[in-house]
Amino acid sequence: MKNRKCEKCGAPTAEGLPLCPACMEESGAAAEIVEAAEELRDIARVLSIEAGADANIRDAMEGILNIADRLERRK
Repeated sequence: MKNRKCEKCGAPTAEGLPLCPACMEESGAAAEIVEAAEELRDIARVLSIEAGADANIRDAMEGILNIADRLERRK
């Protein structure tokens, strides 16, 4: 799974999703679909880690923290 750019705003989104979660929400997508898109985007960030690349590591950590935050909110 790779990160892609949103067709509408250029923000990161997961491979296979044409719009980022924010644009999906803006266009009226259901909350469950937006949440799933956020999780896919964050998983793609984690999987895109490359050794020695600080920006990718920061991106991956942001993805991990976003996943943890959503899981915490579900409790």
